[in-house]
Amino acid sequence: MAVRGEPKAHRLYLMRHADALSTGPDPRDFARALSPKGRRQARDAGVLLGKQRVDLVLSSSASRARQTTELLGLSCPVRYLDRLYNAGSRQLLSELSGVDDQVLTVLLVGHAPGVPALASNLADRQHSNPEAMDRIRYNFPPATVVGLEFYNGWSALAEARLFTALHL
Repeated sequence: MAVRGEPKAHRLYLMRHADALSTGPDPRDFARALSPKGRRQARDAGVLLGKQRVDLVLSSSASRARQTTELLGLSCPVRYLDRLYNAGSRQLLSELSGVDDQVLTVLLVGHAPGVPALASNLADRQHSNPEAMDRIRYNFPPATVVGLEFYNGWSALAEARLFTALHL
């Protein structure tokens, strides 16, 4: 329980979209859809994330990220953003910095290499869960979900405690 005047913990969940088909209906990578495996992964992630209090989802508008987000089945506002498609870690962090500090928990659904890079860049090596750090160090496959916690608000986000990392 937070004491009056103490900052509230913010939580950021980063998710690489679930497994996608190797090709799409057109030559643009943007339109690739989820595979049957990816659809299962997204539903499984939704069960796990549904137990958290996610206040807002920021999602790439690419087909596979949009489908992942929809299959999560979370009951919170979702913003589909074209600029998250294949965004690097700096662009992702820039998007997060604009989130209102009253929003305590955000899920960002995006792509590699931006999402894995952001998770690695934000994770405080000293205070993070060592098993979670090991899990993402060299491997961040589709449908990986990581959880990070921090106290200084979205615009000041530069480092966070990695408390979980799951490959679904």
